[in-house]
Amino acid sequence: MSLRGKWLLFKTKHSQLKQQMQQAFLQPSRRNQAVVPQKFPANIVTKERPIFGGRLLTAGSGAPQPQHIMLFHGGAYTMEGTTSHRQMMVSLIEQANIRITYVDYPLVPEATVEETVVFVMNVYSYLLAQYPDDEFFLMGDSAGGGLALTLLQQLALRDEPMPAGTILISPWTDLSMMNPDLTAAAKHDPFLTLETLKRIGYEYAGKYPVTDPLVSPIYGNFDHLGKIELYFGTNELLQADDERLLQKLSAAEGTSFTAHVMTSMLHDYILWPHLPETKRTLKEIKQFVLTGKLN
Repeated sequence: MSLRGKWLLFKTKHSQLKQQMQQAFLQPSRRNQAVVPQKFPANIVTKERPIFGGRLLTAGSGAPQPQHIMLFHGGAYTMEGTTSHRQMMVSLIEQANIRITYVDYPLVPEATVEETVVFVMNVYSYLLAQYPDDEFFLMGDSAGGGLALTLLQQLALRDEPMPAGTILISPWTDLSMMNPDLTAAAKHDPFLTLETLKRIGYEYAGKYPVTDPLVSPIYGNFDHLGKIELYFGTNELLQADDERLLQKLSAAEGTSFTAHVMTSMLHDYILWPHLPETKRTLKEIKQFVLTGKLN
C-alpha cells in the first residue's frame, strides 16, 4: 500500500465522511452537473443525447481507436456521477485514445430496477447500432459494477452480442446485504454503512425480490460471460461479497477473469485519482482494453 493510500485511509477513518455519504445516498442531489460536455478539456470531443428516459455522453479524441467503453457510474443507485468519474474518463481517453460513453441511467427514488435494467439493455443495443465498427467493453464501479454485471448476464441469457470484456471495480452484487460476514467487514469501511445500503437495495428492487438476479447479479448465471477484470479493496464493506463473487467466477464455464485484491484499499478507491493504486489500475484497464488480454 502506498504512503498516499495509508494517509487517505487514516484521514477517512478520522473524518465525518461516513455520515456525509449516508446523507448523500439518502438525499441525493440532481444538480451536481459533474459529467457534462462543458466540463471536459477542449481536446476531447463530446456528444450528449437524452434517450430512453436517461442520458448518454460519449467522449473521445477526434480520431479514437475502435475500443469503446460503456461506463456505468457508482453511487448506490441514488447518486449521479461525480467529478472523479469525469476525471477517470479523461485519463483513459488521453492514455489510450479510446471512446467512452457515460451512461446516465435512471436512479432511485425516481426509478427502480425495472426501469434501470430496461434502459441499459436499450442503450447497449443503441450504441452497437450507432458504432457498428467499435469493440465494446463494459465498465462499472460500485453500483455501476453491479449494473454492468447484470447487463452482461442478461446479454448472455438472451444470446445477444457480447462485449469484448468487462471491468468491475468494487461491484455491489448482492443488494440484500444478508451475508453475515458483512457485519464484521462494515467495521473496517470508513464510509459505507450496512443499514443504509440495505434500505436502498430494497427500494431499488421495487416489486422484485431483492435476491432476483436482475437486482442482485450474485444470484445470476456466471457461465459464458467472457473476460472480466475485477478490482476491490480489503478495507471495504463489500469485500465479503466480492469474495463470494470470486467463487462464482471460479466455478463458471466460458468465463475467464483476473482478480486484483487491493490490500487496505477503500471501497471504490479508483475515485481518488491521485492514488498510485488508482494510476496503476487505470494503466491495467488501458492494457486490457487495447489488447483484450487479462492482466
